[in-house]
Amino acid sequence: MKVFIKIFTVFLLMGCLFACEQGDVKVSLERDGNLYEVTDLVSFYYPKDFQLDANHENQKDVRFIKDDASYIYATIIDDTDNVLEELPQLYEGQLEEDGAIDIYFQRETIPSGISCYEFTGTYQATGMKFVQMVYFTEDASYVYSYQAPEKVYEDQIDIVKQYLESLTVHH
Repeated sequence: MKVFIKIFTVFLLMGCLFACEQGDVKVSLERDGNLYEVTDLVSFYYPKDFQLDANHENQKDVRFIKDDASYIYATIIDDTDNVLEELPQLYEGQLEEDGAIDIYFQRETIPSGISCYEFTGTYQATGMKFVQMVYFTEDASYVYSYQAPEKVYEDQIDIVKQYLESLTVHH
C-alpha cells in the first residue's frame, strides 16, 4: 500500500508539472507566423494557419481567419482635435456603441517598445470575446485585434497575445 501511495504521488506531481508547463506556451513568431506589412508604416505577425480573408467587404481593415476566429488589423485616421490622453476612454465608448460589453483596458509597453492599450470584452450580439492592442497617436489609432468564441478564445489567449504584441508602428 505504501508503494502504491508513493507511485501515485509521483505520477500526480509529474502531471501537475506537465500541466504547468503547458500554460506557458512560447511562440516563435518568425517560424510559426507570417509577417504582414501595411506599407512601410506598420507591421505585425499572424499565425500561419490563418488565411487572408479576400472576400471581406470592409476594405478599411485586413482580416485573417480560421474557422470562427479572426485577427483583424485597422488604421483609424483621427482628424478631430481630441486630446491624446482621452483617446482610450473615447475608444471604449466606441466599443460600447458597437455592442461590446464587459470592456476593460490597461496600458502596457509591448516588445516593439511602443506603449499600447490592451482592450478586452465581449460583443453581446454574437458572444464573441475580443482582445485588442491599440496604439494611439494624434493622427491615427492602430488597432490589431483577435476575436473568437469564448472556448476558442480561452484556449488560445496565451498564444494570441504574443501575436498581438508583435504590432510595430514605424514612425
